[in-house]
Amino acid sequence: MSAIKSVFSDSKSAFIPYISLGDPNYDLCVDWADALIRGGADILELGIPFSDPVADGPVIQKAFKRALANPFSMDTILETTEKIHSLHPHIPLVYLTYFNPIFHYGFEKFAEKAKIAGIQGMIIPDLPYDTPETDELFKSLKRRGVDLIHLVTPATPLNRMKAIRDFASGFIYYVTSYGVTGERKSISSDLEDRIKTTKEVFSLPVSAGFGISAPDQAKEISGYADGIIIGSAVQRIIEENGSNPTLCRRKLEEYAQSISGSLRGKNR
Repeated sequence: MSAIKSVFSDSKSAFIPYISLGDPNYDLCVDWADALIRGGADILELGIPFSDPVADGPVIQKAFKRALANPFSMDTILETTEKIHSLHPHIPLVYLTYFNPIFHYGFEKFAEKAKIAGIQGMIIPDLPYDTPETDELFKSLKRRGVDLIHLVTPATPLNRMKAIRDFASGFIYYVTSYGVTGERKSISSDLEDRIKTTKEVFSLPVSAGFGISAPDQAKEISGYADGIIIGSAVQRIIEENGSNPTLCRRKLEEYAQSISGSLRGKNR
Protein backbone atom coordinates (compact mmCIF):
# COMPACT_ATOMS: atom_id res chain seq x y z
CA MET A 1 0.00 0.00 0.00
CA SER A 2 1.31 3.45 -0.91
CA ALA A 3 2.02 6.08 1.74
CA ILE A 4 -0.86 8.14 0.38
CA LYS A 5 -3.43 5.36 0.26
CA SER A 6 -2.53 4.34 3.83
CA VAL A 7 -3.75 7.74 5.08
CA PHE A 8 -7.34 6.87 4.20
CA SER A 9 -9.71 4.70 6.19
CA ASP A 10 -13.41 3.90 6.21
CA SER A 11 -13.82 5.52 9.62
CA LYS A 12 -12.62 9.03 8.81
CA SER A 13 -12.18 11.56 6.03
CA ALA A 14 -8.77 13.09 5.30
CA PHE A 15 -8.02 16.82 5.07
CA ILE A 16 -5.90 17.80 2.05
CA PRO A 17 -5.08 21.53 1.84
CA TYR A 18 -3.17 23.12 -1.03
CA ILE A 19 -0.62 25.92 -1.21
CA SER A 20 1.06 27.55 -4.22
CA LEU A 21 4.81 27.29 -3.76
CA GLY A 22 6.61 30.64 -3.97
CA ASP A 23 3.70 32.78 -2.75
CA PRO A 24 4.85 35.27 -1.57
CA ASN A 25 8.28 33.59 -1.41
CA TYR A 26 9.66 30.10 -0.97
CA ASP A 27 10.90 30.47 2.60
CA LEU A 28 7.48 31.54 3.88
CA CYS A 29 5.84 28.60 2.11
CA VAL A 30 7.66 26.32 4.54
CA ASP A 31 5.94 28.22 7.37
CA TRP A 32 2.55 27.99 5.64
CA ALA A 33 2.96 24.24 5.20
CA ASP A 34 4.01 23.78 8.82
CA ALA A 35 0.95 25.73 10.03
CA LEU A 36 -1.47 23.70 7.90
CA ILE A 37 0.00 20.39 9.02
CA ARG A 38 -0.07 21.44 12.66
CA GLY A 39 -3.69 22.43 12.11
CA GLY A 40 -4.63 18.93 10.99
CA ALA A 41 -3.63 18.33 7.36
CA ASP A 42 -3.31 14.63 6.54
CA ILE A 43 -1.82 15.15 3.08
CA LEU A 44 -0.45 18.42 1.68
CA GLU A 45 -0.74 19.49 -1.96
CA LEU A 46 2.04 21.71 -3.25
CA GLY A 47 1.31 23.69 -6.40
CA ILE A 48 4.20 24.36 -8.79
CA PRO A 49 3.64 27.85 -10.24
CA PHE A 50 2.89 27.95 -13.96
CA SER A 51 2.03 30.79 -16.31
CA ASP A 52 -1.07 29.13 -17.83
CA PRO A 53 -2.87 27.18 -15.07
CA VAL A 54 -5.95 26.15 -17.08
CA ALA A 55 -7.68 24.30 -14.22
CA ASP A 56 -7.23 27.04 -11.64
CA GLY A 57 -9.49 29.97 -10.84
CA PRO A 58 -8.60 33.60 -10.09
CA VAL A 59 -7.32 33.15 -6.52
CA ILE A 60 -4.73 30.55 -7.48
CA GLN A 61 -3.92 32.34 -10.74
CA LYS A 62 -3.02 35.43 -8.71
CA ALA A 63 -0.97 33.26 -6.34
CA PHE A 64 1.02 31.90 -9.26
CA LYS A 65 1.54 35.42 -10.59
CA ARG A 66 2.95 36.49 -7.23
CA ALA A 67 5.11 33.38 -7.07
CA LEU A 68 6.50 33.88 -10.58
CA ALA A 69 7.57 37.40 -9.64
CA ASN A 70 10.33 35.58 -7.70
CA PRO A 71 13.23 33.89 -9.49
CA PHE A 72 11.89 30.45 -10.50
CA SER A 73 13.71 27.18 -10.85
CA MET A 74 12.60 23.60 -10.41
CA ASP A 75 15.58 23.08 -8.12
CA THR A 76 14.19 25.77 -5.78
CA ILE A 77 10.82 23.97 -5.84
CA LEU A 78 12.51 20.71 -4.89
CA GLU A 79 14.63 22.31 -2.15
CA THR A 80 11.52 23.93 -0.61
CA THR A 81 9.69 20.62 -0.76
CA GLU A 82 12.53 18.89 1.03
CA LYS A 83 12.44 21.51 3.81
CA ILE A 84 8.71 20.87 4.33
CA HIS A 85 9.25 17.12 4.29
CA SER A 86 12.02 17.35 6.88
CA LEU A 87 9.65 19.11 9.30
CA HIS A 88 6.87 16.53 8.96
CA PRO A 89 8.25 13.38 7.31
CA HIS A 90 5.11 11.37 8.19
CA ILE A 91 2.81 13.63 6.11
CA PRO A 92 2.58 12.65 2.42
CA LEU A 93 3.31 15.50 0.00
CA VAL A 94 1.72 15.73 -3.44
CA TYR A 95 2.69 17.97 -6.33
CA LEU A 96 -0.04 19.59 -8.38
CA THR A 97 1.70 20.69 -11.53
CA TYR A 98 1.16 21.16 -15.22
CA PHE A 99 2.81 19.08 -17.90
CA ASN A 100 5.14 21.67 -19.41
CA PRO A 101 7.51 22.24 -16.43
CA ILE A 102 8.17 18.54 -15.80
CA PHE A 103 8.48 17.75 -19.52
CA HIS A 104 11.22 20.35 -19.89
CA TYR A 105 12.94 19.23 -16.70
CA GLY A 106 12.83 15.60 -17.82
CA PHE A 107 10.55 12.84 -16.52
CA GLU A 108 13.26 10.62 -15.05
CA LYS A 109 15.18 13.46 -13.47
CA PHE A 110 12.04 15.02 -12.05
CA ALA A 111 10.62 11.76 -10.70
CA GLU A 112 13.89 10.86 -9.00
CA LYS A 113 14.45 14.27 -7.41
CA ALA A 114 10.80 14.64 -6.39
CA LYS A 115 10.90 11.29 -4.60
CA ILE A 116 14.10 12.26 -2.75
CA ALA A 117 12.47 15.57 -1.75
CA GLY A 118 9.57 13.70 -0.11
CA ILE A 119 6.91 13.65 -2.83
CA GLN A 120 4.54 10.67 -2.67
CA GLY A 121 2.09 11.63 -5.42
CA MET A 122 1.55 13.82 -8.45
CA ILE A 123 -1.52 15.48 -10.01
CA ILE A 124 -1.24 16.86 -13.56
CA PRO A 125 -4.55 18.40 -14.69
CA ASP A 126 -3.56 18.96 -18.33
CA LEU A 127 -2.14 15.49 -19.02
CA PRO A 128 -4.74 13.10 -20.53
CA TYR A 129 -4.43 9.44 -19.58
CA ASP A 130 -4.30 8.21 -23.19
CA THR A 131 -0.97 9.64 -24.33
CA PRO A 132 2.51 8.12 -24.66
CA GLU A 133 3.72 10.76 -22.20
CA THR A 134 1.29 9.53 -19.53
CA ASP A 135 2.50 5.97 -19.99
CA GLU A 136 6.13 7.05 -19.74
CA LEU A 137 5.57 9.24 -16.68
CA PHE A 138 3.38 6.64 -14.93
CA LYS A 139 6.08 3.99 -15.32
CA SER A 140 8.77 6.40 -14.14
CA LEU A 141 6.77 7.31 -11.03
CA LYS A 142 5.70 3.73 -10.34
CA ARG A 143 9.33 2.57 -10.25
CA ARG A 144 9.85 5.00 -7.38
CA GLY A 145 6.61 4.30 -5.52
CA VAL A 146 5.10 7.69 -6.40
CA ASP A 147 1.36 7.76 -7.15
CA LEU A 148 -0.10 9.35 -10.27
CA ILE A 149 -3.39 10.84 -9.07
CA HIS A 150 -6.06 11.44 -11.70
CA LEU A 151 -8.90 13.93 -11.83
CA VAL A 152 -12.48 12.84 -12.53
CA THR A 153 -15.13 15.46 -13.27
CA PRO A 154 -18.93 15.47 -13.58
CA ALA A 155 -18.38 15.30 -17.35
CA THR A 156 -16.17 12.18 -17.28
CA PRO A 157 -18.13 9.30 -18.85
CA LEU A 158 -18.07 5.84 -17.32
CA ASN A 159 -16.06 4.30 -20.16
CA ARG A 160 -13.35 6.91 -19.75
CA MET A 161 -13.17 6.31 -15.99
CA LYS A 162 -12.69 2.61 -16.66
CA ALA A 163 -9.91 3.42 -19.13
CA ILE A 164 -8.12 5.65 -16.61
CA ARG A 165 -8.01 2.87 -13.98
CA ASP A 166 -4.76 1.37 -15.28
CA PHE A 167 -2.94 4.66 -14.75
CA ALA A 168 -4.46 5.74 -11.43
CA SER A 169 -3.10 5.18 -7.93
CA GLY A 170 -3.14 6.78 -4.48
CA PHE A 171 -6.57 8.37 -4.67
CA ILE A 172 -8.93 9.93 -7.19
CA TYR A 173 -9.34 13.70 -7.19
CA TYR A 174 -13.05 14.24 -7.79
CA VAL A 175 -13.88 17.67 -9.19
CA THR A 176 -17.17 18.57 -7.51
CA SER A 177 -18.37 21.13 -10.06
CA TYR A 178 -17.89 22.34 -13.60
CA GLY A 179 -15.33 25.07 -14.24
CA VAL A 180 -12.12 26.03 -12.48
CA THR A 181 -11.08 26.08 -8.83
CA GLY A 182 -12.68 28.62 -6.51
CA GLU A 183 -14.93 29.00 -3.50
CA ARG A 184 -18.62 28.19 -4.05
CA LYS A 185 -21.65 28.49 -1.80
CA SER A 186 -23.65 25.43 -2.88
CA ILE A 187 -23.00 21.73 -3.35
CA SER A 188 -24.41 19.72 -6.24
CA SER A 189 -27.39 17.64 -5.13
CA ASP A 190 -26.13 14.49 -6.87
CA LEU A 191 -22.51 14.73 -5.68
CA GLU A 192 -22.86 11.82 -3.26
CA ASP A 193 -24.09 9.50 -6.00
CA ARG A 194 -21.33 10.57 -8.38
CA ILE A 195 -18.63 9.99 -5.78
CA LYS A 196 -20.12 6.60 -4.91
CA THR A 197 -19.97 5.58 -8.58
CA THR A 198 -16.38 6.76 -8.84
CA LYS A 199 -15.38 4.70 -5.81
CA GLU A 200 -16.97 1.60 -7.35
CA VAL A 201 -15.15 2.08 -10.65
CA PHE A 202 -11.67 2.70 -9.26
CA SER A 203 -11.59 0.83 -5.93
CA LEU A 204 -9.48 3.76 -4.67
CA PRO A 205 -10.19 6.47 -2.10
CA VAL A 206 -12.01 9.43 -3.64
CA SER A 207 -11.25 12.96 -2.44
CA ALA A 208 -13.47 15.89 -3.36
CA GLY A 209 -12.14 19.29 -4.39
CA PHE A 210 -13.04 22.51 -6.25
CA GLY A 211 -15.39 24.90 -4.50
CA ILE A 212 -15.15 23.67 -0.89
CA SER A 213 -14.23 26.38 1.60
CA ALA A 214 -16.39 26.31 4.75
CA PRO A 215 -16.44 23.80 7.63
CA ASP A 216 -20.13 23.01 7.08
CA GLN A 217 -19.48 22.15 3.43
CA ALA A 218 -16.49 20.02 4.39
CA LYS A 219 -18.51 18.24 7.07
CA GLU A 220 -21.34 17.40 4.67
CA ILE A 221 -19.11 16.12 1.87
CA SER A 222 -16.88 14.17 4.26
CA GLY A 223 -19.92 12.04 5.04
CA TYR A 224 -19.36 10.21 1.75
CA ALA A 225 -15.96 11.35 0.42
CA ASP A 226 -12.69 9.86 1.64
CA GLY A 227 -10.94 13.23 1.61
CA ILE A 228 -11.60 16.96 1.34
CA ILE A 229 -9.29 19.10 -0.82
CA ILE A 230 -9.21 22.86 -0.28
CA GLY A 231 -7.02 25.28 -2.21
CA SER A 232 -8.57 28.66 -3.02
CA ALA A 233 -9.76 29.35 0.55
CA VAL A 234 -6.25 28.61 1.85
CA GLN A 235 -4.66 30.80 -0.81
CA ARG A 236 -7.06 33.63 0.00
CA ILE A 237 -5.77 33.63 3.60
CA ILE A 238 -2.22 33.90 2.23
CA GLU A 239 -3.23 36.61 -0.23
CA GLU A 240 -4.83 38.71 2.50
CA ASN A 241 -2.31 38.10 5.29
CA GLY A 242 0.97 37.03 3.69
CA SER A 243 2.59 40.39 4.36
CA ASN A 244 2.27 39.65 8.10
CA PRO A 245 3.82 36.18 8.45
CA THR A 246 2.97 35.72 12.13
CA LEU A 247 -0.69 36.56 11.58
CA CYS A 248 -0.88 34.51 8.38
CA ARG A 249 0.59 31.45 10.03
CA ARG A 250 -1.92 31.71 12.90
CA LYS A 251 -4.87 32.14 10.54
CA LEU A 252 -3.78 29.17 8.43
CA GLU A 253 -3.46 26.93 11.47
CA GLU A 254 -6.82 28.05 12.83
CA TYR A 255 -8.49 27.51 9.45
CA ALA A 256 -6.98 24.04 9.15
CA GLN A 257 -8.23 23.20 12.64
CA SER A 258 -11.75 24.37 11.74
CA ILE A 259 -11.86 22.18 8.63
CA SER A 260 -10.12 19.15 10.08
CA GLY A 261 -12.30 19.23 13.19
CA SER A 262 -15.45 19.23 11.08
CA LEU A 263 -14.66 16.08 9.12
CA ARG A 264 -16.18 12.66 9.57
CA GLY A 265 -14.28 10.70 12.20
CA LYS A 266 -12.13 13.67 13.25
CA ASN A 267 -14.48 15.71 15.40
CA ARG A 268 -12.74 17.25 18.42
